[in-house]
Amino acid sequence: MNRISISLLLWAFALVLFQGTLVAQTDKVADLVRRADTAFADEDRKLAQTLYLEVIAMNPEQSHSVYRLGQLANNDEAALAWFVRYTKLEPDDAWGWIAAGDRYLRLGKTVEACQAYRQAIKLQPEASEIAPRLEKARLRAAPVLEPLGGVSGDSDGNQTWKLGLSGDAAIRGGFRIGASAARSSISDGSTRASIDEGLFKLRGRPLRALRLELGGGVGRLTASPASPWTTPVADAHIRWNTAGNGGSVDVRVMRAALGTTPLLVANRAMRNELRLTGTLPIGRIRIRGGGRGTQIETSVEPQNRKLQGDAALVFPMGWRGEISAQYHRLGFQRASRAGYFAPGSVETIEGGTYWQIGGDGRWNAEIDLGAGMQRMALQQTAPGSWKLALRAWGALSVDLTRIVTFMTEVEAYSAPFAPVGVSTSPDWRYANLSFGL
Repeated sequence: MNRISISLLLWAFALVLFQGTLVAQTDKVADLVRRADTAFADEDRKLAQTLYLEVIAMNPEQSHSVYRLGQLANNDEAALAWFVRYTKLEPDDAWGWIAAGDRYLRLGKTVEACQAYRQAIKLQPEASEIAPRLEKARLRAAPVLEPLGGVSGDSDGNQTWKLGLSGDAAIRGGFRIGASAARSSISDGSTRASIDEGLFKLRGRPLRALRLELGGGVGRLTASPASPWTTPVADAHIRWNTAGNGGSVDVRVMRAALGTTPLLVANRAMRNELRLTGTLPIGRIRIRGGGRGTQIETSVEPQNRKLQGDAALVFPMGWRGEISAQYHRLGFQRASRAGYFAPGSVETIEGGTYWQIGGDGRWNAEIDLGAGMQRMALQQTAPGSWKLALRAWGALSVDLTRIVTFMTEVEAYSAPFAPVGVSTSPDWRYANLSFGL
């Protein structure tokens, strides 16, 4: 037997061996799929997931297992990755595109959801369940135009009217990009001032647990006899929530005008603030804590600093409400002559409650109420007596039509010193009403 014959025999033997191995592996994959399908039908999710993963390890293009792993995924991000992989393996299966579109929509990626549903309806135009999904995705992805308005007043006779317009549109990745413009007209009964603001905005949820809201632009402060002044304004808000109502971290950085009175506008009062809040679940309760550091700058005096600490023991009442015991303490570095009240310290002890009502139909409401006691110390003096402190906040949205929603928000304080912003006197009461369409 010559060398050529020996080589041919060896090649033939290798081919038979390879085919045998391939058949054995194919039989093993088929057996694993059958066992995984049985576990899936028996609702043994853990075993089914393990077996389907074994199938994928042996045959990455086994599309049936890829689809099932999407159905068994522990979160929407993982499910979406499997369904997108499935659409690449089975691009002519409309149900794969529907599954991907559903996950895109749940993650707020409305542009991608529209594209997936369009592909599905192209493949199965007679399927009645696709069109409602596409319509829902289109509504969520549609550009939004929002007229804004509001009025606020306080016990010192200051009043502010605000009018504006805001709009945004969806882009890929679950983001919306837009802009807003607003004018605030401020009066104390004898003098007037105005603040004009223009902001570019970007908001979205790149991950289900992560929410971003970024804004930046310019503000123009006008108050006679001072000349108009233009300055940067910004607002960046980042929030991280763990799954299952677990812990959360909330960070906000902002620069905004303290334009609640004509005098503050004339003195170019600005607030540069960093807020940090965290929530930690412990059993059935939550511990919430946070702090704020604020730098107040004006044109008539050096910068002033305000520090605030917050702590709360929160008792959830289902997923729609909570009651809490709260403590707040804040203080200014020094007194001010720029037009705002700056005590040495303010302490507040209160009970609070928050509820979300509706939300499953055409309307949704939120209520946040607090009542307690508050005491205050002027700069370098002992704290005074405890006094009653009250606060209230509420918001309501109503769907007037399929594409028009009315929104209103009300906020009020009756306290020696409110735990947010700045006041203009020791005994200060404040109310605000805003609305949008």
